Amino acid sequence: MEYPKFLGDTLKFDLFQKPPIKEYALKHKLATSCGYSFENSEYCPCCGLSVSKISLPLSIKILDLAFLGQGVPLYFNQMILVIMMYFLMLACFMIPNIILNILGNDCISENNYAYVLWQKKGCEQNCPLKHDDFNHFFEIFKDCQQICHHYTKICLNSQLSQLSFINKQADNYYKIIQSSILLCSVIIMKISMVLIREKQKRVEFAIDKELLSPSDFTAILNHLPKNNYDEKELKHALEEYCKEFDPNNNYEVVKINIAYDISQFIDKGREKLKLEKLLENNNTKNREKIINQIKEISQLQQIIEYEIENGCYRQTTPIAFITFQTKKQLKNLLEQTKLSYWEALMIAIKSLINKKDSKGFYFKGELIYINRAPEPDDVFWENCGIDQNTQLKRKIISWFVILFLLGLSLGTLYGLNVFQNSFLQSDNNQLLITTMVSFSKSLIIAIVEGLIYYFITLLANQERHVTKTYQDTSIAQKLSYVQFVNSCLLLMIINILGSYNSQVKYEPNQLSNLAIQQQGGIADDILYVSGTNAILIPLSLYFNPLYLFKKIRQFRIERNKDLDQYQANKLFEGPQVQFYDQYSYLCKTTWLTFFFAPLIPISILFGQVGLVSYYWIEKYLLLRRNSKPPFQSSHLDTEMLYLIDLSPILFSTMQFWLDFVFNSGKLCQALNLASIILSGIEIILPTYRIHRMLFKDLNEEEDLVRYEDVYLKLPTDYDRTNPLTQQNAISEFVRNKVKRQVSSLKIQLSQNLGHSRQRKNQALQDLIYKGVCEPKKIRMKILKQKLQLVLKMKRFIRPSILQDGQIGINLDCLEKVESLRSSYQNSPTYQKTPEYNFYSFVHIKPRQITILRKNETMDINSISSQNQSAYLNTPQYYFGSKKNSSYTKIQNNRLTQP
Repeated sequence: MEYPKFLGDTLKFDLFQKPPIKEYALKHKLATSCGYSFENSEYCPCCGLSVSKISLPLSIKILDLAFLGQGVPLYFNQMILVIMMYFLMLACFMIPNIILNILGNDCISENNYAYVLWQKKGCEQNCPLKHDDFNHFFEIFKDCQQICHHYTKICLNSQLSQLSFINKQADNYYKIIQSSILLCSVIIMKISMVLIREKQKRVEFAIDKELLSPSDFTAILNHLPKNNYDEKELKHALEEYCKEFDPNNNYEVVKINIAYDISQFIDKGREKLKLEKLLENNNTKNREKIINQIKEISQLQQIIEYEIENGCYRQTTPIAFITFQTKKQLKNLLEQTKLSYWEALMIAIKSLINKKDSKGFYFKGELIYINRAPEPDDVFWENCGIDQNTQLKRKIISWFVILFLLGLSLGTLYGLNVFQNSFLQSDNNQLLITTMVSFSKSLIIAIVEGLIYYFITLLANQERHVTKTYQDTSIAQKLSYVQFVNSCLLLMIINILGSYNSQVKYEPNQLSNLAIQQQGGIADDILYVSGTNAILIPLSLYFNPLYLFKKIRQFRIERNKDLDQYQANKLFEGPQVQFYDQYSYLCKTTWLTFFFAPLIPISILFGQVGLVSYYWIEKYLLLRRNSKPPFQSSHLDTEMLYLIDLSPILFSTMQFWLDFVFNSGKLCQALNLASIILSGIEIILPTYRIHRMLFKDLNEEEDLVRYEDVYLKLPTDYDRTNPLTQQNAISEFVRNKVKRQVSSLKIQLSQNLGHSRQRKNQALQDLIYKGVCEPKKIRMKILKQKLQLVLKMKRFIRPSILQDGQIGINLDCLEKVESLRSSYQNSPTYQKTPEYNFYSFVHIKPRQITILRKNETMDINSISSQNQSAYLNTPQYYFGSKKNSSYTKIQNNRLTQP
């Protein structure tokens, strides 16, 4: 019979051939791109994905991107909603205040009599003056000593200064109007944040209403007492806690999956493999010592394996996953334990005096952190047992590197500022040079932010986070915080320090006053930083030097004889989509924009232009250049919304500081204080709680779905991905699953499952193997096992199966079998890609009769090993080049039916 061409090509495909074949690399590029696949498409021989894709238009609707995962529509929708909020702020705050700034007249002209006189004849002998132009200086400086030291730093009338707050610094009436407008703007922003959250919830509901996930029923608990609890104790304590805050409902914990500490087993296994590799070298010294070390490690492993197989392994970690009977029960628990900033602070203070708080869940004297669990395949089980002190040390190292980069940035910016203030005062082209220095500052800030991004992402893997989602969230939050400090706070600090003169006595606000209004000061620097962030960073995405270098290497691929096919395929694969980078830009830009807006209102326009440019460039890159992103849950989107909710606080704080610096009246200060209080409500009453009070839950009907009714439909679960519980969990899952299948298939699968119990835990072996071997070898191994599984299924699962002389399964049964096979594969949710088209392989025409041998079994370890692809950061499945004996044997044993 004839088999699909793609299957034959795959079995002949050599992943390590040299030189590589460019045609295969181009197929891989198309296969990993974003787009809808044709039904009868050609397939990439290395990854099994469809090559023929329908190119998606840039105007595609957000919800139509749901096939790429939940995170993609949520990210682009959040961008659109924030941009719409910018439109409101542009109309409500920016335009009125720019008009008021232009109408102001508090920046002196270069023809000011006093200014020209002091430049020509000196200040000390010509101060004070009986002239109206002198009043501009006296309003800012209180005596001639200060005037003579700083008159060159006074605000000069220019197009830039007319757009800023300093042009109305002495007009109390205009400042009252700005403070009033800001108070109204804060109210509008708070309302907008609630509406943005509601829109995001609706998008999430529209995507997920047909999708069931184990995370819908499960919470992750952290900070549990290590090696000091079991499932029964934890279940009882949690159910009792739920009764305390909600006595009217019956909370039922249906499953507890503890993340056991497997770090010792994994480390010893990797050490053993390295020692065995040393023995392969004939020149190795101390062979007897190495052999004894291997024996000792083997004995320790045997003890651990015995405990695991007999269910007496009790090395628990502070991490556990608790599955509730309904979504509503989980949601109520999360709402009860979700803390505001103020509540978290108060609990931290109470913990110092050993006092418990009613909001917290305490277990054996420890405050337990409860959050919604990420997807099962998102968990790094190996990291759960990492000692907290080790994690703390690695985080300290990360922050040390970040602080070093910030110090480098501060020193460089301060040096430029000193150069600008000390050596450029007498220059004829002072305005041009100060402009160039301000632009240089913005470039340095952008370069340092690039270095910060590189080191934060590099060190994130070393911090050993428990889940991929937590790792991405940690990176996004760090990038937002650190880039904001680098772009805003350091800029203000170096300008304030640069205005200091030891020979002059200052009032508390005078240094800040000078730092803001001098040429090349804070007001000028802010303008260039906002412009660089809005224009340079989005353009750097499109004109990425690394991508351009990659394109050059692609043109020269046929000349490079050192590349193998795997390396060539990776070379042609599009860049990876990093959502933490995109969210950090959105958050940093929003913070930067509204922090600068009271001083430079046009920064709102710059921020809007930056986000619009970033949105369309990212959308273009996703649909035309990048490879298909991994599935992203809604967790990162939710966490970044919490940070954007802090924008009104920055907005009102900057306005309060400006009015203090420029000695505004009491009414201004009162309005600003009202703005701070209103925006500061976020700390006590967060936006998500306001949203919950105002809007009805969209998922009320779905919240009543019971876990026990749907768990067989779930593609994966926490016990089926936990390396210690995986083998037994999959066996039990399949037994329950086949009860709904036809009896002949049920008998066969049940027999097969019985032979696999005494085998080694394949998931643990794969984790050990992962740490010492190249990832591409693991992927080859995984896909070979996957192919062997399908080939074995093909032997006995057919439209016609002869068992005991009877035909037992019809065509409809095959669809059930295909559903069962998908459960076997347990493909990762977080890093899922379109599955290989094995369905068409199982349903090859013409139909055939397969004789089922009694001694033929299915290897459950091959099934369970499929889960390990969740630990890989690159495409999951690869075939090897060696001839597949199972496939050949099947060809020889097939009986065709006309």
